[in-house]
Amino acid sequence: MNSDDPAIFYDDPAVFYDATSPIPERKQKMAKIKLDHTNLAAPAFVVRMKEISTALTGNAVFASLAANVTAFDTKVGTLETKSAAYDATVQAGKTVLTERDDARVAVEDAARGLAGASEGVTSDAAQLQSGGWHLRGAPTPVGPMPAPQNLSATAGDLDGEVDLSWEPVSGRDTYVGEHSISATGPWTQFYIGKKSGTTATGLASATMYWFRIRAVGTAGSGPFSDIAQKRAT
Repeated sequence: MNSDDPAIFYDDPAVFYDATSPIPERKQKMAKIKLDHTNLAAPAFVVRMKEISTALTGNAVFASLAANVTAFDTKVGTLETKSAAYDATVQAGKTVLTERDDARVAVEDAARGLAGASEGVTSDAAQLQSGGWHLRGAPTPVGPMPAPQNLSATAGDLDGEVDLSWEPVSGRDTYVGEHSISATGPWTQFYIGKKSGTTATGLASATMYWFRIRAVGTAGSGPFSDIAQKRAT
């Protein structure tokens, strides 16, 4: 057989095809859309959806989807509005919480100053008690601290943040906060302070975290609170 014969051609040197036989068809791989937005926080998710809406609007390739795109764009707009309202509410709550804790610290400082001034007026026990003061007896440790109640975790303002708040524990010296990427640990300490609220920072954005808080008093640490979980902003 002569390879120059016009009735013979080949693509692969090892395989010959007769010109009269059907040429084998090559199947083209179908492209599929990847939905890569499931782990985005609400603000970033809105931005991504608006990018898609903008790219589809007026696109001749997808002209038949114009009504779908319009409906989609309306839903994105609603989400953007609700997300902004939520963020404003959270920010207002954080402001009020901070103001409350600052006011308490101010009163505690003023009470210590007033107690010292009262002791400067008189050292008589009955007279001090008549001013509403409780007197010190022999030093006795405060009993074990109870677990903080109503631990709440909400989205932070910046990437890698989660805001936390809980009910104050009477008699506490400090609080200790820990977080983990698993409900069973291992746990990492991220907070020591007197306020019944804090912001966990430096977290991996879009990662789920578990949080717990305990109070520490004169007699030592109390049990941890119930666990709260939240995905970092």
